[in-house]
Amino acid sequence: MASKPKRRDKALEIRTFTGTAGESYLVFRTTGGSFHTFVEVEAKEAARQCGGPAKGNTRRMWQSIWDAQSEGRARLPA
Repeated sequence: MASKPKRRDKALEIRTFTGTAGESYLVFRTTGGSFHTFVEVEAKEAARQCGGPAKGNTRRMWQSIWDAQSEGRARLPA
């Protein structure tokens, strides 16, 4: 049996929530009623895990990752 494709809406509502252990959640709700949840992580550590340079400021690390993907040369973590 084929899986049902996800809904694709044109609008999103966004809110943040704090969990009981202090973690931050970013929640998107579509106009169709679907919810998508993301948990906040430290940006520099996330950049390292996504293949960014081991050193540098957070903005440069993410810019390097962003540019690599745009150029079709997505990098894998070392």
